[in-house]
Amino acid sequence: MRPSRFPALLVVLWVASVAVWWALAFMPLPSEPPEWLTAARYACFGAMENGWPEAFGWILLVLAPASFLAAIVVLWGSEVGPSLRELARSRVGRTVLAAVAITVVVEATWVARKVFTARAIAEATAVVSDDGALPARYPRGATLARDFALVDQHGASVSLAQFRGRPVVVTFIFGNCQTLCPLVVETLKRVPPGAGRAEVLLVSLDPWRDTPSALAGIARQWHLPPHFRVLTARRPDEALAVADAFGVAHERDDRTGDITHPGLVFVVDADGRLAYTFNNPSAAWVTEALARVRVTHARRD
Repeated sequence: MRPSRFPALLVVLWVASVAVWWALAFMPLPSEPPEWLTAARYACFGAMENGWPEAFGWILLVLAPASFLAAIVVLWGSEVGPSLRELARSRVGRTVLAAVAITVVVEATWVARKVFTARAIAEATAVVSDDGALPARYPRGATLARDFALVDQHGASVSLAQFRGRPVVVTFIFGNCQTLCPLVVETLKRVPPGAGRAEVLLVSLDPWRDTPSALAGIARQWHLPPHFRVLTARRPDEALAVADAFGVAHERDDRTGDITHPGLVFVVDADGRLAYTFNNPSAAWVTEALARVRVTHARRD
C-alpha cells in the first residue's frame, strides 16, 4: 500500500507559511515600500537599532512555527518520511520540494546578512565607546549654519533658528538604514543631559521613503527620547538642500534605495554657528563639545 502524501503536504505547507512569516521580518525592503508593510513589520516584530526583531518578535518567529511543527510530528511523525519520499516520486512533487529548498536558502541568506549587520554595529559601537577625550586643540568653527524649515515626527514645523540661545546637535540619517545611522543615533542617545539637554535634529537623506507620515514609525523603531526630532520635507529637493548646505555628501542607489553618506555630526552653538563637526564621534566627544559651547555662551552673558 502506497503511503499517503497528506503528511508531506502538511510539511510543505508548514515550510511555506514559515517562509512567508520570516520574509515579513527579514526580507530587504524595496526602494519605496508601502506604509502598511513597514507598519506591519514593526507591529509584529518590533525593530531594534541593529535591525533585529525585539524579544516578542523572536517569540512569534520561533515558538509559533515550532508549536505547529510539534503538532505535525506528534500526529504524523512516523508517516512523514515515507510520505515525503512518495511525494518526490512525481515531477510535480519534486518541483514543489525544489521550490521549498530554494526558498529556505534565499531566506537563510537574508538572515545571514542581518547577522553580519548586527555584528558590524556591535563592533563599531565598541570602538566608538572607547574613544578618548576630545582634544583640547580640536578645531572650533564659526561659520553660521544655514537655517532650514522641515517637518518632525509630530507633524510640527521645525527650524534651526527656533533654537537660538541653546546648542543643537544636527546629523543626517535615513529610516531604512541598518548600519551607520542606528549607530550614530545610539551614540547620541548616550550623551548625558549636562547643564540643559541639547535638542538633537535627525535630518532625513531619504525623503522619498521618510515621508512626514513615516517619521513617527522611525522614532518608535529607534526608541528616540523626547528631545530627538526626526525631520523631513514634503518635497525631496527641500530635504536634500539641507544636506547640501551642511556639506554632507550623499549618493542614492535608485535600485535599492540605499544611501551612502558619512556619519557627520554637527554641534551648533547658541548663536547658530557650526562650532564642531565630527565624523562618527563618540558620546564623550559630543558631550565635551556641548559643554564647551555652553561655557563660552555663559561667559559672554
